[in-house]
Amino acid sequence: MPRPPLPAWYQDAFAAARVVADRTVFFVVGCQKSGTSWVSRLAGSHPAVACRGEGHYTDELAPHLETALERYNEASKVTTPMSFEDLLSVIRLVIDRRLAQLVTEGGRADDIRAVGDKTPEAALAIPHLATLYPAARFVHVIRDGRDGAVSGWAHLERTGATGRYPSFAAYVADFARHHWRRYIETARRDGASRPDHYLELRYEDLHRDPLPTARRLFAFLGVAADETVTSHCLEQASFRRLTGRLPGEEARDAHLRKGVVGDWREAFDTEARVAFEREAGALLATLGYAGPEAIAA
Repeated sequence: MPRPPLPAWYQDAFAAARVVADRTVFFVVGCQKSGTSWVSRLAGSHPAVACRGEGHYTDELAPHLETALERYNEASKVTTPMSFEDLLSVIRLVIDRRLAQLVTEGGRADDIRAVGDKTPEAALAIPHLATLYPAARFVHVIRDGRDGAVSGWAHLERTGATGRYPSFAAYVADFARHHWRRYIETARRDGASRPDHYLELRYEDLHRDPLPTARRLFAFLGVAADETVTSHCLEQASFRRLTGRLPGEEARDAHLRKGVVGDWREAFDTEARVAFEREAGALLATLGYAGPEAIAA
């Protein structure tokens, strides 16, 4: 007697797992307002790369599924509780389906060799993602946190949310401690345990030396990129192409506001400078963002 056919959704799930297993999986991470969207667009502009944001797999999906599993195991009727491995299986299959969708859309699946997700919050979850995808690669985008704070404040102004803070300096201190320092220190610590699978990209390097910086990214992802391909990707992801404005032409109501390096020098007053350095001055120095050489750059 022939076996009944498996449901299409079940077959699709295993097909998605095979699609993802055959490709390099990567995650673009970093503190908010650090250029992760730029790097995601740059990566996704390569003909052999598919990348999009934001899946929020570790900060939204996984916690809800974990809560559901815990409640299931606590139910009095359950005689065979689910394990942590069961939870990992569910999460991995769901992410596989999303990543496989990126690979197959547009009819260029045969060309795609690397597929990735951009979610800034994943900077806090590199070990969790590495458990799900042991061979995954992590691209950590780092930007001078003072510029990040200026960009973040502009976002709050755009959304009418500045009232959450008594002053710009108060926001700067909060951003420095709870976002910039926390994200960078956590990602660098966890990335150090996976040196062959972890790459730091500076926002400033993409501005000042775009071609070699982009080629470092593509080499890390394992895709070929000569000067012609890399230049094309940089153009596709450029501020000018995405906004119709040149870098430095500000539009305060736009998500891509200004596209420059060092904007904090004009935006920060003494109170804001002191607030940021009090919370993250040591990390500024560690990363080379402090001192006369950084100010002159």
